[in-house]
Amino acid sequence: MKCLMMKRIIKGNEPASFIKFKQDNAKAGITIRYDNGLGNAERKPIKEALLTEQGFICAYTLKRIDEDSCHIEHLKPEELCRKLMEEGIETVSDLDYSNMVACFPKDAPKGTPKQKYFGAIKKDASWANDGKDYILPLQANCEDHFQYFISGEVKGVTTKGKNTVSLLALDHSTLINERKDAIEAFIGKTNPIRKGKTIQAIAEIDKRSNGKYVEFCIPLKHALVQHLAFLEKLENKLKYAKKK
Repeated sequence: MKCLMMKRIIKGNEPASFIKFKQDNAKAGITIRYDNGLGNAERKPIKEALLTEQGFICAYTLKRIDEDSCHIEHLKPEELCRKLMEEGIETVSDLDYSNMVACFPKDAPKGTPKQKYFGAIKKDASWANDGKDYILPLQANCEDHFQYFISGEVKGVTTKGKNTVSLLALDHSTLINERKDAIEAFIGKTNPIRKGKTIQAIAEIDKRSNGKYVEFCIPLKHALVQHLAFLEKLENKLKYAKKK
């Protein structure tokens, strides 16, 4: 089964307040930058809109996020956007809402080198071949490039998928363990869920409930498919044993 590394994000409308903020500055002849031109008042509605369209899960890791546990991430690094704009090369602006997603964590972890972390912190300003070497959560076919396992592990099944796993360190031990814990908590270890409930969960686990997705919904869905295959294999063995 194909499985999303990332839950595909369908971009919604840009916050009206952000549009007005940019228009007002443009009319006044003021050139603003994302890093020093936007205060909390401007960023808050952006973050709220991103969280809503993402179902309150991280665009890269699928961890549960809220306003206090995430930051606004630029898919194409904001510094690169500004550099190319200044050089007159056609590109996206560092104020382009379509280039923004919400990601865990809110701030980089103190005392931990970025290369030893995961997700947006690990990615930092990395960007090769204008992003064409990676799989991004806005892409319609992102599910074709990855495979999750019931152990919590993940792998890229294409070159771009492998590049993305490496770029974001999505095979980081912390994420593997968190996914494994979520899978075991949902399926159960000593008394796992049965076939009927498994089938129902597969159909519903990646759907929103009250506007939110389940944390690690896609790894959970893939694990449920594996669990169902195990149950059906066991069921067939029992049927065969009864015939003998």
